[in-house]
Amino acid sequence: MPSAAESRHRGGRRRAAAGTLAVLAALAIPASPAAAATRAKVCGARSVVVVESPGGFAVGYLYRGDRVRVLRRSADRRWSRINTPTELRGWIRTASLCRS
Repeated sequence: MPSAAESRHRGGRRRAAAGTLAVLAALAIPASPAAAATRAKVCGARSVVVVESPGGFAVGYLYRGDRVRVLRRSADRRWSRINTPTELRGWIRTASLCRS
């Protein structure tokens, strides 16, 4: 028969494993529809520069009417991380987007 100390140790491992599973489950499921990627299109400007990071180097261009998926926004919501159907990924100014 296990001692009281061994029983407490096993119980602690079970609680830790259950806590780890709960964290993994929470990470796998988006918390809300707002957390999921949204669709948008480029509007306003004729062309938009896609940069590697907010204020970083140019990696490509998008043109008015191009459709994108918005993956996330910067903390100040001025920049949007996007992905295009042609797999161009980067950041653009949020003001360049409108809902599709």
